[in-house]
Amino acid sequence: MVCPGSVFLESDKPDTPSEYSKWGTAAHTLAALCLTQPAEPEAYEGRILEGVEVDTEMVQCVRTYVNAIRLKAYGNDLMVEQRVEFSRFVDVPNQFGTADALILSANGEELDVDDLKGGRGVRVDAEDNEQMMLYALGSYDQFSAVADIKRVRMTIHQPRLDHVSVFETSTEHLLAFGQRAKVAAQKAIDILDTGIYDLSELVPGDKQCKFCKAKATCPKLRAHVEEVTLADFDATEPTQPPVAPTDATPPSDLAACMAAVDLVEGWCKAVRAETERRLLAGTPVSGWKLVQGKQGNRAWTDAKVAEETLKTMRIKHEEMYNYSVISPTDAEKLAKAKIIGPRQWPALQQIITRSAGKPSVAPESDKREALVLRTADDFETVDEGADLV
Repeated sequence: MVCPGSVFLESDKPDTPSEYSKWGTAAHTLAALCLTQPAEPEAYEGRILEGVEVDTEMVQCVRTYVNAIRLKAYGNDLMVEQRVEFSRFVDVPNQFGTADALILSANGEELDVDDLKGGRGVRVDAEDNEQMMLYALGSYDQFSAVADIKRVRMTIHQPRLDHVSVFETSTEHLLAFGQRAKVAAQKAIDILDTGIYDLSELVPGDKQCKFCKAKATCPKLRAHVEEVTLADFDATEPTQPPVAPTDATPPSDLAACMAAVDLVEGWCKAVRAETERRLLAGTPVSGWKLVQGKQGNRAWTDAKVAEETLKTMRIKHEEMYNYSVISPTDAEKLAKAKIIGPRQWPALQQIITRSAGKPSVAPESDKREALVLRTADDFETVDEGADLV
């Protein structure tokens, strides 16, 4: 909807799942199992789902989500991993998504659309979220024939960031969004069918470019990055680096540069990844080649043989082995396995600490509250020699 030309640019790019997406797929499978069967997430720890081992973090993530859904669904109708089709609204065939959880209230007047996000890198908000709105449209279309839906509530659950975002709207607002989606979809399909687009139909931005497969080859993004990064270059000296910000840099200039950082960094990573992909596939990239990277850490070919060999050398026991106390995470695993008893675990919990998150730069649109930091001006000046309490 934001960048209609991206559909065409992405059309010939391969889908390459990352370790993060694989982890998220496994978490969704685990959540669905727990919501459709009499099962709990803890029962699956250590098992393989979707090719990924269910670890403690996944169990905790899914547990938080499942508890929230069960609470909301009590006394209402719950549907899990429900296919929702919104083709009618965008006037394009075979347009659908899979809603993680749909909850229709007992009186048929309220519809909940819930989405589990397993990521911990980027906070996702539900307010006017295009994906959630499309899923809500499809859900509304599916149930409006049997229920008089007046309100739709969309919720994004992001347990690994301790983040829940809720957006409630009327069916009128939802249908108005559908009209905007139809216009955007038609523009994207026209470009896809003809292969002809105007640069104005490519719109770079943090949100739309983040997961775009065409990021490395997009002409508009490349031009935008050049404009941002080369703005301070002397035309006669193209190798001169841009001037780094200093204390004298005006706040407005620094703010403008900061707004482009994520986009530029993402573009750089995408260009590097695309170059590597082509070289690995045997496609030459002028001026670049593949070389052997840094060697990995040394390891024993057979740890047991190494252990026995070291023993024959009469090396002291404390010199042969490294010992360290297990982490709180590993201790919790022992508690869940009943190796650490239920009366013993609380004693360990009392001596567990967790450092607070470090201050992090975020845009003003971020939902988190801004930190208030004290400066020297916040302290009252004290006369030299005065008593301090």
